[in-house]
Amino acid sequence: MLLLFSFCCSVARKFKKKEQHKKRKAYESSLTLEEKMDSSSVKRFTASLDNILESLEDVDLAAEDDDEIPEELLLGKHQLSELGNDSSKIKDMGIFNKLPSSKLVKILNILEKNIQDSVKLSTLMNHDDDSMEEERLWRDLIMERVTKSADACLTALNIMTSPHMPKAVYIEDVIERVLQYTKFHLQNTLYPQYDSAFRVDSHGGGIHTSKSKRAKSSAHKQKVVVVLYSKVCDIISGISELLEIQLLTDTTILQVSTLGITPFFVENVSDLQLCAITLVTAVFSRYEKHRQLILEEIFTALARLPTSKRSLRNFRLNSCDTNGEPVYIQMVTALVFQLIQCVVHFPSERDPDDDHNKKVDKDVFITNSYETAMRTAQNFLSVFLKKCGSKQGEEDYRPLFENFVHDLLSSVNKPEWPAAELLLSLLGRLLVHQFSNKQTEMALRVASLDYLGTVASRLRKDAVNTKMDQKAIDRILRETPGSDEVQQLQKALLHYLDENIETEPSLVFSRKFYVAQWYRDTASEAEKAIKSQNESDEDLKGGRLSKEFDSTEEIMQRAETRKKFLRKVIRASHSSSLRENSDTIDYEDSCLIVRYLASMRPFAQSFDIYLSQILRVLGESAIAVRTKAMKCLSEVVAVDPSILARLDMQRGVHCRLMDNSTSVREAAVELLGRFVLSRPELIEQYYDMLIERILDTGISVRKRVIKILRDICLEQPDFHKITEMCVKMIRRVNDEEGIKKLVNETFQKLWFTPTPSHDKDALTRKILNITDVVLACKDSGYDWFEQLLQNLVDNLVEHILKYEESLADCEDKGVNSGRLVACITTLYLFSKIRAQLMVKHAMTMQPYLTTKCNTQNDFMVICNVAKILELVIPLMDSPSETFLTTLEEDLMKLIIKYGMTVVQHCVSCLGAVVNKVTHNYKFVWACFNRYYGKTYVLLQTFSHTRILAYFEIKKIVIKDKVLDLLLYFTTHEDEEVQIKAIIGLGFQFIMHPELMFVQDVKVLYNSTLSDESSLVSLKIQVLKNLQTYLQEEDNRMQEADREWKNQAKQEDLKEMGDISSGMSSSIMQIYLKQVLESFFHSQSTVRHFSLSVITLTLSQGLVHPVQCVPYLIAMGTDPEPTMKNKADQQLAEIDKKYSGFIHMKAVAGLKMSYQVQQAIKGSKGAVIRGLRHDDSDAALCAHLYTLVRGNRQHRRAFLISLLNLFDDSSKTEVTMLLFVADSLACFPYQTQDEPLFIMHHIDITLSVSGSNLLQSFKEVRKKKKKKKKHSSDEEEEEEVVVHRRKKSAGSDSDSEDEDALIDRLPENPDPLLDFASASQGILLLLVLKQHLKNLYGFSDSKIQKYSPTESAKVYDKAVNRKSKVHFNPRQTLNFLKYDTANMDLSYETKKNIVKQYLDFKVLMEHLDRDEEDQEGEASANARNKAITSLLKGSKPSNHNHNNHTAPVETDEEESEDEDPPAVRILKSRDYSEDLHNERVEAMDVVAILRPKYKDRPQIARVVQKIKNGYSIHWMTGSYSGPWVVAKKRDGRKKVPWVDTIKESDIIYKKISLTSGQKLSNKVAQTLRALYAAKEGGKS
Repeated sequence: MLLLFSFCCSVARKFKKKEQHKKRKAYESSLTLEEKMDSSSVKRFTASLDNILESLEDVDLAAEDDDEIPEELLLGKHQLSELGNDSSKIKDMGIFNKLPSSKLVKILNILEKNIQDSVKLSTLMNHDDDSMEEERLWRDLIMERVTKSADACLTALNIMTSPHMPKAVYIEDVIERVLQYTKFHLQNTLYPQYDSAFRVDSHGGGIHTSKSKRAKSSAHKQKVVVVLYSKVCDIISGISELLEIQLLTDTTILQVSTLGITPFFVENVSDLQLCAITLVTAVFSRYEKHRQLILEEIFTALARLPTSKRSLRNFRLNSCDTNGEPVYIQMVTALVFQLIQCVVHFPSERDPDDDHNKKVDKDVFITNSYETAMRTAQNFLSVFLKKCGSKQGEEDYRPLFENFVHDLLSSVNKPEWPAAELLLSLLGRLLVHQFSNKQTEMALRVASLDYLGTVASRLRKDAVNTKMDQKAIDRILRETPGSDEVQQLQKALLHYLDENIETEPSLVFSRKFYVAQWYRDTASEAEKAIKSQNESDEDLKGGRLSKEFDSTEEIMQRAETRKKFLRKVIRASHSSSLRENSDTIDYEDSCLIVRYLASMRPFAQSFDIYLSQILRVLGESAIAVRTKAMKCLSEVVAVDPSILARLDMQRGVHCRLMDNSTSVREAAVELLGRFVLSRPELIEQYYDMLIERILDTGISVRKRVIKILRDICLEQPDFHKITEMCVKMIRRVNDEEGIKKLVNETFQKLWFTPTPSHDKDALTRKILNITDVVLACKDSGYDWFEQLLQNLVDNLVEHILKYEESLADCEDKGVNSGRLVACITTLYLFSKIRAQLMVKHAMTMQPYLTTKCNTQNDFMVICNVAKILELVIPLMDSPSETFLTTLEEDLMKLIIKYGMTVVQHCVSCLGAVVNKVTHNYKFVWACFNRYYGKTYVLLQTFSHTRILAYFEIKKIVIKDKVLDLLLYFTTHEDEEVQIKAIIGLGFQFIMHPELMFVQDVKVLYNSTLSDESSLVSLKIQVLKNLQTYLQEEDNRMQEADREWKNQAKQEDLKEMGDISSGMSSSIMQIYLKQVLESFFHSQSTVRHFSLSVITLTLSQGLVHPVQCVPYLIAMGTDPEPTMKNKADQQLAEIDKKYSGFIHMKAVAGLKMSYQVQQAIKGSKGAVIRGLRHDDSDAALCAHLYTLVRGNRQHRRAFLISLLNLFDDSSKTEVTMLLFVADSLACFPYQTQDEPLFIMHHIDITLSVSGSNLLQSFKEVRKKKKKKKKHSSDEEEEEEVVVHRRKKSAGSDSDSEDEDALIDRLPENPDPLLDFASASQGILLLLVLKQHLKNLYGFSDSKIQKYSPTESAKVYDKAVNRKSKVHFNPRQTLNFLKYDTANMDLSYETKKNIVKQYLDFKVLMEHLDRDEEDQEGEASANARNKAITSLLKGSKPSNHNHNNHTAPVETDEEESEDEDPPAVRILKSRDYSEDLHNERVEAMDVVAILRPKYKDRPQIARVVQKIKNGYSIHWMTGSYSGPWVVAKKRDGRKKVPWVDTIKESDIIYKKISLTSGQKLSNKVAQTLRALYAAKEGGKS
């Protein structure tokens, strides 16, 4: 987007420049010669010229030695600069030829000496540490001389390149000197500055070429270097103009060529390269002998071209790519285009048109001129391409040629670069020739084939994507007069070029090139017609002859008409006669015309030729060529897959599918695979070819075919041969390992990937596909299907065994054992679906039951193996007795030895083995009875009472006994026994939920959950029991639902559901309160399980959700993310189903959140914050607010309810208020209305609660009133106090008033402490308002103007939240930290309370003043100072407070000062000890203490050191104002006030004033403290 914007700006600038150029030309042409000669520039130049010549009249310029230039010949910097500027303006006016040529020749000779002055003056620095500063000064002088010489060069070139100048001014020495200067300073000054590859190490380290150095070279340049670079660019442009005017010697031209070509191989000099293009083009165009030398010089330097993307392409085309971003090409590519285009010349048009012979000569001249351009292009391409063979040393030209081809493709069909189409046309022929010739080296053949593939794919892409805008063409034809379409479009394009030549002079060459190209094309067309006619003359068939003759005549006439038009164009090349409708064609139209005209030329029609040539080499003997040819075809087919429908393509690809090289066959199959999917109609065409290759001898080919077939099955599921494809793939199921794996993965993706439940069609297709494949395989049997699944399982078991072996060797066993668990888990999942697949691996799995359990992964292995064997053992045919006995013993050992998780699965497995296979009940009971006497084992066995489900025992008899036994053990002294007993109860309740209504059970569960003294582990287990019961109940309901669907007609679903859910609901109603109260527990595990129980309860709809809402809000503040997210999710679901429930319980939920946080902190004295302590500073209840904020009415009611908690009547705890204030400060507000609404209501609350607070303090004082001696009216006294405070703005001078109030306070501390506690609410609101104001950037006026009754849209704008603004109510935090409410009342505490009262009084007095009040500003200041004073507060401290001797500062300064005055004085003493170590120097600013002057501070600037001290200039200013030199009257004049001081008078040295000549805050504070300390010490 940024590039597009810059491109648009560039186009706008070009248009503006074009308009300015037109206006300037129009203005200058309107001036008469006299007016021009009378202009200020001419007058100034001639006067300067006369002065110079007059001053140097006696100097003999010719006699001077070249090595030494007299000082008088060197002109001044300003003088040369002025000459350069004026000469440029005179040149533009074209009147230099009116000035005396003798004077101009003289000034040119003088300028030549000024150029010579710095022609070999090096500007590079050595960077020696000793002379760095000195050398830098020296370099500045050198750069000044070099810049002067540049101005001299420009002045000389301005004179020589002016129109109609006499031959005398073209002085060869001056031109040589200009070239010498430019070449030297490019090589030695500018190139090293802009490209570090040209920078030579002064210490002999050679040239820097590292990327880091190159990167640094493009950094910030000195201004003088940038100025010089700009001037040198102008000099290069001047030399280009000179070449157009004056023929120069071959020696000079050689220098110019080198000068122009070198910049193209330097980085970061784009402007210079643009100028160099013009320079080299001028040489190439006019000096034919030098063309080959220039090309050779370019070829020699090609290897130095930059290849990094950063500086690769710098020449910007006028067009944009498909994404709207500007297109760039390399500068050297633009140079090559220009060189080819500039070769075309037209003959002189002085001879009359009717001379036939002359016309023929002109035809030949134009055609030859164009063919010269073609030969130049051919020469360049052939030499460049030859270099792209094998590497020449370290130089690899292939990337360079690729970049060049990329540029050609970017530039083709652009109106300014017609040479690009010619180059591509020639390149195509050249490439075909190179790769067709078997004598060419292999590397070049392959490279040529690669490049042709790129060109062919681009041709095809243009043909497919570029749809001719026929409407635009028709519009252009309508607006351009004529009857011949081609001629009309040519005329329109020429109009566009003519219009833009003034701003882009290079378009002259483009214009000539187009005209010559069209002329040659027309001539060629006429020649072909004549040749065709001659051949037809030999044909004696009359009818055909007559028809051919008519056609030829028509072609000849049209050709002659076009030639006539083009000759007219050539004659009008230097006039404006053709510029008729120039405004009708823009750049887009011109591109369209070029594309339209190019479509008739050979290159646009050469795609078929290129494709046939690529197809031809598919039969080559060289494998590399065949492979590359296939890749070229891939490129072509990538842009147009329909190419594959051609018969020659089908034959070519089919032949390569039978190629004897595996790599070629694979490339052919890959080509098909990549593109048949994009064109479904092609699948049928190539299906037979593909399906044959599934039996290919090459493994890579078979793999590729299976991948293609898989993609067809997935992306074209309706293809009618899907079944056949699946059968073919399945038959490879026993192939090589890699293919076997691929087939398994393929069918896993095709058949065993879950289908979304809503996509019924996909599921149906999948089922039909499987059944069709089964049907297709009926003759060959179904072993393949079993084999496919069996392969997956066998591979997994094999992997498990390999991992088992690697566990012993691998150090990182954790990772391997994790993988082992994953594999066994996968096997279990297979067993759940089809257990038969694991039958043959059952004995392999059994030894894993003896695994030693050291880690969690070991337990997981045993559990999963037990689950697998539980499913598999009943399916085994006659398993061995030894295996079964071992299995039973292993399972029983695990049941007895390990805990809950293992036993649960082992009991299930043992049940399956005993009940379904061995029927060995005696073994089970024998084991139970053997350990019956041991309580622990007995309990461990009974704890898994679900065993009752596995063994045939009379459950009714045992049920009650088990319950009694387990209840008995719940009172056991051993904690582990109690836990096991509760676990057992849990399992029994799953089987018999009605037992949960037993009174003893209710008492046990409720007391365990509600009693704070209960063991945490017991609470957790009770919650786990409830969770497991609900999960099992859910599973039971789902199973019942499935069964009902099977027997829907016989059963009553409502009755079934009601019975089951009614039981669950009744049970949860009993225990719900205790479960919810478990949220308020410090242990996260307890909170976790209680939340899980509530989630299950809500999901099953067993209780009304509204009673859970406040508890869920509270759990949303849990520090653990999983619990927070789970609670938030439940709230969101409740809000979605029952709108308004959340709002109803929002305040209660926030209060409970505080209780949860209190429980988590674990101590009531801890300070509870309502925000998360991370970078986000998010409120703990942020999610609650997001649920409420959507409804404006609910949101406001919620916020008001929270603000009401701060009312003094609500008597809310300070810690709770802090929690609420944190929440209000950090809620995620979205619109301006939200924080403004809060601040508005804060003001209302302040005005009410503040008045009540002041009244309570007055009542405290009234009780003490009788004991005071003073009987004056109390209210008057208060007003006096406030008045004094307003005057002093919080200074210590109020101490008398404070003391008077302190004396009148009651002895009983309770009322005062109540006042201090109550004031915290007000303070929090003040801090909250200030925080919201700072965080969202609201002004006081915006806050005051806000009205909650305004339309919602007014304040519906999004808020801008500032970063790093934190809510920190320091005073409240200190109040809680030091437990002020419970501490003894010291004098300091009383003083703080009184000060707080006075500040409150000022605040309340000014809180509600109207804006119309005359003292509105003073009132605002008083209010703000009172707020500042209140919010700053003071920490409780036992220090002596009588040492505040420093002078009082303003509030602004206090807010920046972190140290109390006493500390500042100490710091000033430390500073004075270091004062003697610093030296005072001239011009230093110092602070002085002269007692005879009362001003503070006393600042002066040191003039110089004298015998007894220093001479100084006094300065005048203030702590916060600017400082200037003080002056005193001396007679009538005012002179600087000079004085002398001793060193001891200085108290602060080396003061640095700010840019506004002010003292910095830090210095001002230090000086205050120093003066206070000095004067305090003296007193």
